[in-house]
Amino acid sequence: MGLEKTHKKTEAEGRAFYFGMLGKLLLLQSPFLGWCAYLAFKQVPGQAAKVEAKFAFIAAHDLGWVFVAVLVVLFTKAYLVINANGARAGARLDRPDQHIYKIMSPDKYSDAPYVLMATTGAAGRFNRAHRALYNYDEVLPVFLINLVCVASVFGPLGLALALFNLYGRTMFANLYTEDQTKRGPGFMASAISEYLTAGLVMVCAMKAFIPGLP
Repeated sequence: MGLEKTHKKTEAEGRAFYFGMLGKLLLLQSPFLGWCAYLAFKQVPGQAAKVEAKFAFIAAHDLGWVFVAVLVVLFTKAYLVINANGARAGARLDRPDQHIYKIMSPDKYSDAPYVLMATTGAAGRFNRAHRALYNYDEVLPVFLINLVCVASVFGPLGLALALFNLYGRTMFANLYTEDQTKRGPGFMASAISEYLTAGLVMVCAMKAFIPGLP
């Protein structure tokens, strides 16, 4: 397919778009979802006392720094995503391509085309399936750390989030393999599970440092 014919966004516009999107996601939507999930989980019979006891343990042993450190890693990852996607916009490179390879030829062949990933047939399906795998590899370290933190406090809620992520990532991979334009629903389900988990880590950090929160 080649590079996009025109710039949909400049690099600066791409960075601004992702700063806004991820900023809202991490600073507003994710904490809101986290607090909603926390308050709802407290209504499960027998869970409120267990969770509050764990929060008291975290505060008493100064373990809030663990959750804050994990959040720092999450925000670091978010900036790298912003930086990469801004550069992607400036380069006019569409997904699933992750790199641009240029044929290095003598000057008289300087207009030679770029070498991009195959997007049709069995080769295209493989490239998209592989990209779905790599996309999971990119988020897995931070998500796994978040999940361990959440499961250590909320127990079965951590398992539920892992199962929801399994559902989302499986759908994402299947739809992306079929057609890159259809990957949205699976990606959305994956993002909800991953950022809801991050929101619960934020709840844990806040509960550890701010006495009197509900």
